[in-house]
Amino acid sequence: MLGRALVCVLVTLPPFLACDDGPVAQPCSNIPEGGCPIARGVSCNDPACEAVYACRPGNVWELLYRCPEHEGGARPAPLDASVDEPAAPPFDASIDAPEGAFGGPGCPSLQAPDCSLGLALSCGAGCCGCEDLYVCEEGGWTLWGVCTDGGVRADP
Repeated sequence: MLGRALVCVLVTLPPFLACDDGPVAQPCSNIPEGGCPIARGVSCNDPACEAVYACRPGNVWELLYRCPEHEGGARPAPLDASVDEPAAPPFDASIDAPEGAFGGPGCPSLQAPDCSLGLALSCGAGCCGCEDLYVCEEGGWTLWGVCTDGGVRADP
């Protein structure tokens, strides 16, 4: 009888001793106004970026540092979408950037040489050292294309 009880205890005990991986980390949302997330040291290249923040557990943004003033002193004013005349001549692009080209909700930062399609398009022919290009779709990254010597190319 004692042997049977011991077997029952040993059989039912392992599930209680199993390891728990804990909660899955969730990306932060609602970055403070004028803030930019860490982006491999290039966050402050964005003229609209006033400060760089890190995403901490619990959807908390932590201020890492303030960006230096950009050329010309003050930061640019937000763009007005209702301008009658373009401020600069129109830019001819050989492709239309799809939705999610610059990332989106649920898509964490990519690690070089992987880049968002939008980043590679903003760099011109050099592609900023990017190789594989991704777009953010439904909360995850999807391979869109590659950077070649001739620039950006969509993968069939």
